Amino acid sequence: MSKTQPAHDEAPLTPSQLVFLDNVAATERMPADMARRLAQQRLYLSAPNATVDLSGHLKRHGELADCWEIDLPANTTVGLPGRTQERMDPKSMPKALLGKTKTDGCRPPWADLVYHPKLSGVPDRSPASLRTIKGRRLQPTYGVFGSDDRKAYYPSGYPWRCIGRVFTWTDASQPGWSWYGSGVLVGPRHVLTAGHVAPWGWPHWGMLFVPGYYDGSSVVGSGANSWVSDFRSLDSGAASVSAHDISLLRLYDPLGNQLGYFGSKVYDHAWQGGNYWTLVGYPSMMTSERPSYQVGIPVLDNDVDGDAMELEHQGDVTSGDSGGPFFGTWSDGISYAIGTVSGGEKITGRGQDEDNNICAGGQALVNLISYWLTNWP
Repeated sequence: MSKTQPAHDEAPLTPSQLVFLDNVAATERMPADMARRLAQQRLYLSAPNATVDLSGHLKRHGELADCWEIDLPANTTVGLPGRTQERMDPKSMPKALLGKTKTDGCRPPWADLVYHPKLSGVPDRSPASLRTIKGRRLQPTYGVFGSDDRKAYYPSGYPWRCIGRVFTWTDASQPGWSWYGSGVLVGPRHVLTAGHVAPWGWPHWGMLFVPGYYDGSSVVGSGANSWVSDFRSLDSGAASVSAHDISLLRLYDPLGNQLGYFGSKVYDHAWQGGNYWTLVGYPSMMTSERPSYQVGIPVLDNDVDGDAMELEHQGDVTSGDSGGPFFGTWSDGISYAIGTVSGGEKITGRGQDEDNNICAGGQALVNLISYWLTNWP
């Protein structure tokens, strides 16, 4: 059953209100050192142990004078492997850091504010089940309601280039990733995604976040990506609960300082039924190489489990959308996530007839972000 919360904030802007707002140009140039770092591609090599010296493995190619090659020792990782993972009990967090109704977002003065992204169309070329709060099984993604209302777009400006694609390796020494999802910057080096996007239980895992991913790389520059050093997920005391299907990633590089980031807010029941929300992800059903978005989505119902919440809606969600932000834009021009795409459910019989997709949110989402904004500088 839904629980009514006292109103604590103004509502976000609806599509009918956003249509009257023009995009706002940046007022400054990005600092030169930031622009240079985002434009330059970096290659990281991680040796299997600290005693291996890779400096002598670089040499000129035998036949191409302008080409170099590297013979890598066995088990060498191309990239930065992850360090720590932890499933957190919300009750273990210090109470002094919890209970905020929102975290702040940031649009740097060198970032355009884009209310209306350019539509792009598709390119010109041809994990485990979850359970809801009440114990029902659901798939990590569910489906489309009627015609597919998602549109592929070009992610320029704020907030669109803060959203990106998350690549996950169960073994970071392997060249190919294991699966992918979506995510969004919610702090200087903090990315919000779904819990089932993270590589739980794998000792030599790796994750790469590419903001503004479009046709193979970031629209910001070839160096605009970061490996994940650590991740934390919520633990409700039961396995795979949709309301707690939330992970926060820590990046090696503070991309949020360069690109800006979303804030977050606790969903207020007073917003129920309002067509305020936008959903963004990288669904393979359309094209995983370009992001898609759908606007004007209402929350139809919400189920509460402690401080976590399942936000039920009928926005279109398919594989690849997992971890993407469910967000609104407020009058201050900042985008705030109220949830992360988790899955969907279809219930028939027993006097019920429901067919909804689900985002994980509530106080638990803001608590997790707020706590690690403080503890992951």
